[in-house]
Amino acid sequence: MTWAASAFRTGQDQFGATLSDDGGYGTSERLTWVPSWECNGKNYLHLGVGHFFNAPPNDSVNFRTIPEFYVGANGPGAVGTSGQAVPGAANGTPFIVSTGNLDVPYYNVLGSELLWVDGPLSIQSEAMVNFVSQSAGGTAALPGAYAQAGYFQTGEHRPYDRKTGTIDRVIPKSNLTFAGNECNPGLGAWEVAGRWSYLDLNDSLIAGGTITDYTAGLNWYWNPYTKMVFNYVHAISDAPGGPTGTTHTDMFGVRAQLDF
Repeated sequence: MTWAASAFRTGQDQFGATLSDDGGYGTSERLTWVPSWECNGKNYLHLGVGHFFNAPPNDSVNFRTIPEFYVGANGPGAVGTSGQAVPGAANGTPFIVSTGNLDVPYYNVLGSELLWVDGPLSIQSEAMVNFVSQSAGGTAALPGAYAQAGYFQTGEHRPYDRKTGTIDRVIPKSNLTFAGNECNPGLGAWEVAGRWSYLDLNDSLIAGGTITDYTAGLNWYWNPYTKMVFNYVHAISDAPGGPTGTTHTDMFGVRAQLDF
């Protein structure tokens, strides 16, 4: 089992400056448990719960999201089409669902965690509920969740660090090589994955919309420090103020990651 707790200032800009003297503080707590650990960590079950409290600066907060993948580039203007300074303007994926600025003195997020690994197969899920205390309108409950599964065709497993209660780096059985190993090139580690996620920003006086994402992915680990990610995301959203009816968004992305 592990536990962790923290207290901190919130609501800072990109340069670490506090935005307000009214509010702007939070706490976070997490408890994890591994009730099953077999085959030197190739088979295990992780469970966890967490809590996040936030009193936003100036009692103002905007809950919003994009379809889990950002595509964009620097552009003219103060913010750009993405609606977010990063810093500087950026034209890119807009926020598909958004509550707009809300008058909220504080909110509490409660969450649960599950990770089950059985050799090359992994199943992971989290569910959270945001209890938003509104200055007018009582408390709203905004739920969200995701579930995903992955499978290594090359036989690896998803390692786990029991000291921190977190997923560790994947170690390929053979690193990507084009020569060596007695003329048997290494292929690295290959993993196929699928993911479902959901967010509901409608309750009480809040009308931010709903979004459901379906993701298909392929992960290629060249070695323990380098990997390529190929993702296709199909998002289905229903947001007030947007196009009439349900909106469908399709995104394809390739990402390279180097850890050093």
